[in-house]
Amino acid sequence: MEMNSYSDGNITDLLDYRTIVPRYDYNRGLQMHSSLVQRLSLEKELEGHQGCVNAIAWNSKGSMLVSGSDDTRINIWSYSSKKLLHRVETGHAANIFCTKFVPETSDELVVSGAGDAEVRLFDVSRSSGSSLEEDAVTPSAVFQCHSRRVKKLAVEVGNPNVVWSASEDGTLRQHDFREGSLCPPVGSSNQECRSVLLDLRSGAKKSLADPPKQCLLLKSCDISTTRPHLLLVGGSDAFARMYDRRMLPPMSSCQKKTKPPPCVNYFCPMHLSDRVRSSLHLTHVTFSPNGEEVLLSYSGEHVYLMDVNHGEFVTSSEILFSYFGGY
Repeated sequence: MEMNSYSDGNITDLLDYRTIVPRYDYNRGLQMHSSLVQRLSLEKELEGHQGCVNAIAWNSKGSMLVSGSDDTRINIWSYSSKKLLHRVETGHAANIFCTKFVPETSDELVVSGAGDAEVRLFDVSRSSGSSLEEDAVTPSAVFQCHSRRVKKLAVEVGNPNVVWSASEDGTLRQHDFREGSLCPPVGSSNQECRSVLLDLRSGAKKSLADPPKQCLLLKSCDISTTRPHLLLVGGSDAFARMYDRRMLPPMSSCQKKTKPPPCVNYFCPMHLSDRVRSSLHLTHVTFSPNGEEVLLSYSGEHVYLMDVNHGEFVTSSEILFSYFGGY
C-alpha cells in the first residue's frame, strides 16, 4: 500500500523518535502534524447573528461558546447540542468586538466591549424572557471610561471580580466589579475614574530604537494563565509588549497623559523591527496555555509563535512557527 508523504514526516516516525530524543516536545509535533490538520473539516454552522461575528470565546470547560457581532447581540451556545442557549440584547450602540465569560461565575457572567467605547457586564441567569426572542438582560455594570473603540478584553483565571479592556484610545483599563457598577463618561465634569493601568497614548514606535511619540491604538491584550502577573498588549505598531503588573505604577485617571512605563520584553520578528510600512500593525496577541510562548498576528503579514524565555530584545526572540494569513 502506498504511504502518503507529508512535509513534516511520517507520524509513526515521530513517535519512534521519543526514545531517541526524549526532550523534544512531541505533543506539539503531533498536534500540528499535517496529517491531522488536513483532516479538519466543518462540523456545524451556528446560525443566530444578523451581522458579522467579530468575537468568540470558550468557557473554561469548553462546553459553551459566547459570540459577539455587529448586530450588538451576544449569543451563548451549547457545544454538545450546537444550540443557542441565550441571546442577549446588549444595548451597545455599535459593533461588539470582544466578549468573554467571567471566570468562577458558573458561566453566568459575560462581559462585552464595543465600538461605542463601552464595556458592559451581564448576568444571563437574570434573563427575563421565556424564549430566545425575549431574552432581555439589563447590564449589571456599564463602564464608559474609554473614548474610542474597545477592541479586546482579558480575564484572569480564578478571578471573578476584574476584567481588563484594551482600547484604540491608547489605554488599557482595569475594571473591578466590586468598586461600582457605573463610571462617568469621558468628558464629564466628574471624570475621575482611576482605572487606567497602562497609558500608551504616547507609546507607538517605528523601530525599537525610536522614542515613542504617537498614540498606540491598542488592538489586543492577554493575561498569562500560569503567571497572571504577566500582561501582553499589541496595537498599531509592530511590537508586542509584555508587562509585569506588579511593577506598574498605581492606576490613574485619563486626565493627564503619562509616560509609558518600561515593559519586561518586546516581541517582534527581526525583519519587522524596522518598520517600512506604516500600515503594519498587530491585530491579535495571546499567551500559549502554558505561558511559555506568545502568538502574534499581524495585519497583512504572518502569524508568529515566539518563545517567552529566549532573549530580552526583539533581535534575539526565537520564532518557533510562522503562518501567513493575516488580514
